Amino acid sequence: MARKKFIITITGVSLITISWIIYVTLNPMQNGTGMMKFLSLSELKATQESSRVRLGGKVEPGSIIISDEDLLDASFELSQGEISIPVVFYGTRPDLFKDDAEIIVEGKYLSGMFNADQLQVKCASRYEGDLRDESSYRIDEL
Repeated sequence: MARKKFIITITGVSLITISWIIYVTLNPMQNGTGMMKFLSLSELKATQESSRVRLGGKVEPGSIIISDEDLLDASFELSQGEISIPVVFYGTRPDLFKDDAEIIVEGKYLSGMFNADQLQVKCASRYEGDLRDESSYRIDEL
């Protein structure tokens, strides 16, 4: 009898797990699960995508505006080459968020404005040190 309960339990857990995997695969944008589209600014403007997407680019110099009433409220221009879009973000900004910073934002593009709810700054080159200089690699010491 104990063996039967064990087999039924394992079968039930397996079915639940398989069902969840199928659900996440077929509904990737539901509740933030699954993969998110990473678009260029030109793709975003061409398709007028209104679902949740991820964008990358640089903060346009001199475009950062932080509200005097609420320091969590910020707006700026995100640029990729010659193309730029206005972005609004409400939340805590990373310390390295500044002009010309390479960033990734997630949110929705509505009425010509990107409403970001997540903002990440790409790793600054100052943390990479000598990794960019291949001559500094000391493979023979490994």
